[in-house]
Amino acid sequence: MILKQFLAALTIIIFLSSCRHEPDLTNIPAVHFSVEVQTILSGNCTMSGCHDGESQFSLIGYENVMSYVKANDARSSKLYRTVTGRGEMMPPTSRPSLTNTQIEQIYVWIEQGALNN
Repeated sequence: MILKQFLAALTIIIFLSSCRHEPDLTNIPAVHFSVEVQTILSGNCTMSGCHDGESQFSLIGYENVMSYVKANDARSSKLYRTVTGRGEMMPPTSRPSLTNTQIEQIYVWIEQGALNN
């Protein structure tokens, strides 16, 4: 009986400690697609032979980018998972990774609704 109670308590502790708290973005300035996000993608992803208008996975323009984004849910968005290495890692190792600031801007933009602003 005591062992069952101990295991139940341990399970609850493990469960509660694994809960992820989402950051409070209410006081974060809006991240704009046309100013910040498209600039990041243009400078790092849309060069010839990569995610340009000629490739199957184009990241030029809002509509193309949105095929890899789930608005308000960065962690479920392929774009965010890819730039953070939680899926296929991009950019490839031959190119520099995005900076933490660039990744944060993409995250905030998606969490703020991934607006075409």
